[in-house]
Amino acid sequence: MATMMPYRQVCKVIDSTLQTIITKDCVLKAVKFVEKLLKEKERYRFYLEEPPERKKVKKLYVEGDGVMIKSTDSREERRYLDLTHFVIHTGSKKVSTKRYELQDKHEILQLNYDKAKYNLLDYIYNNYEVDDDTILITNSDMGKGYTSRVFKELGKALKVKKHEHFWDIYHVKEKLSSYLRKYPIELTDFALDAVKKYNSDKLELVFDTVESLICDELEDQEFQKFKKKVLNNFKYIKPAHLRNLSNRGIGIMESQHRKITYRMKRRGMYWSKWGISTMANMIILERANGLRELFFGSWRKVYSEYKEGSFSAGRLFKKTDELDKFSKPLLKNGRKWSITGIKTK
Repeated sequence: MATMMPYRQVCKVIDSTLQTIITKDCVLKAVKFVEKLLKEKERYRFYLEEPPERKKVKKLYVEGDGVMIKSTDSREERRYLDLTHFVIHTGSKKVSTKRYELQDKHEILQLNYDKAKYNLLDYIYNNYEVDDDTILITNSDMGKGYTSRVFKELGKALKVKKHEHFWDIYHVKEKLSSYLRKYPIELTDFALDAVKKYNSDKLELVFDTVESLICDELEDQEFQKFKKKVLNNFKYIKPAHLRNLSNRGIGIMESQHRKITYRMKRRGMYWSKWGISTMANMIILERANGLRELFFGSWRKVYSEYKEGSFSAGRLFKKTDELDKFSKPLLKNGRKWSITGIKTK
């Protein structure tokens, strides 16, 4: 319930439904216990007897974006922390008349951007068999940390032959509408139509018209910067159907953000640094029906045996070797891919 409502509200619901009185601190203690379990579960996977079976896929979708969350741990002049959010899936399948569902969906949430990028590459490597026929399809708002270059590095690390990156169409339209709203409304309509029809000439005509209306030097500098970004990245606006792809499963990040923002940004909530990461991952697990497995799964017994020292020294060294072998992506030349994109021995 803590993933859906404030801690005090959880206490009231428990009291009214189970006639059991608990305090806010009791709920907080349970959330802190989840943080401990999440860390143990992450360590546990390195001690599995066998690495996970890798699935062969024709299309692999990856989207990334950040969520700004108010924090009590940040500096006084900057009260927001950026929660990195990546979503991986293998496509969208129709499950009812008006509903589609992402297949093999996996979400990564981290306050540390570099760790999130590493976990993204690590998860794909350990769970998917990427070959020459695999198409990597990526989508982002082209903001800092989520530019086309970042996803090209991912494709290069995975050795994919074909990579299609999209500039999220929702954000493109939002940026154009926001920037052009101080000019005649017809220019916004023309710009949006140019994007819809993937017509760069028409969009340049709109920009030329805007430029002729600018009299202020500072405004002109801002406009030139905006114009350059849009035109330089116009190729990423190209619709899916012009790339012989379906648009199903592309541009899903905003809907995936919603479950996080609904719980963590309402009523101007502030969160501790550990609370941001723990609650976000709790929400993901709860939606995927994974909280029960976290609390009561068989993995806890296996991990507790490891902690109690039941593994022999030889077994421990064997597992350490497996950690190096299976948890880090290996390239064809036997080298590893570091988070910075530099190949190291």
